[in-house]
Amino acid sequence: MSIESLKTLLETAKFNVNMHKAPDGTACPYIVMEEIEQPNFAADNKTYTETTSLRLRLVESEVHNWTLIDTLKSTLNNASLPFSMTLVDDESEGVCETYFDIRFLGGIKNA
Repeated sequence: MSIESLKTLLETAKFNVNMHKAPDGTACPYIVMEEIEQPNFAADNKTYTETTSLRLRLVESEVHNWTLIDTLKSTLNNASLPFSMTLVDDESEGVCETYFDIRFLGGIKNA
């Protein structure tokens, strides 16, 4: 799956999706897609297996919307994208975030 395909999938599910960071003034809720690491397997000066970890940050105002979180979980499950999930509250910013980390074995295509 490409990053653009994932973005389209999320937008089809009615999520506001931004790449890398949300523009100033973006209204909650929204998703920020970030590539967080590429822990490739290499040996003998050669990369044998590419792996990309992608984080979807679901940003909401003040409280977690469990219906919205369940919709995102269902969207990822229906696309056969396994994920891990972490809830984060940032009281100083007045937002709460849910991180969905997805690991793509074989890397993620850019197109």
